[in-house]
Amino acid sequence: MSNLDKYFQIIRDKGHRLTNNRIAIIEILENNHLTFKQLQKELNKRGLHNVSSIYNNLDFLVRENIIVELYIGNTKYYDLALHNPGHDDENHIHIINHDNHKITDLYSEDIFEYIKSHPDLEDIKIDSIKIIIDTHRKKE
Repeated sequence: MSNLDKYFQIIRDKGHRLTNNRIAIIEILENNHLTFKQLQKELNKRGLHNVSSIYNNLDFLVRENIIVELYIGNTKYYDLALHNPGHDDENHIHIINHDNHKITDLYSEDIFEYIKSHPDLEDIKIDSIKIIIDTHRKKE
């Protein structure tokens, strides 16, 4: 079963409808981090133009932990959460390269375990770990 099929099955297993909008959003976000405008542009190419439907489906997919919202500066990006090789729905690291505006996922269980086991956090329940690393090319 492909990762996309896993997303679709999760929606069905929870008793929700797998609509064309939901399918398209998940397909477009596979291996992409997109703003609403970027996602809307891609959906328009598929003939899906209803803005309120896009917002409603994004809200649904966020509530179901199928996608996550990622804030970089004042800009919100959407990213697939489940079955993403770069992270899971609760713990992930995003590396932002400001030179080329590329966002890369990094998943390291060692980093997450280190944070979770840190003595300063022993009396705290950690719900999720989300780390953003800002980068630029090194100047020679």
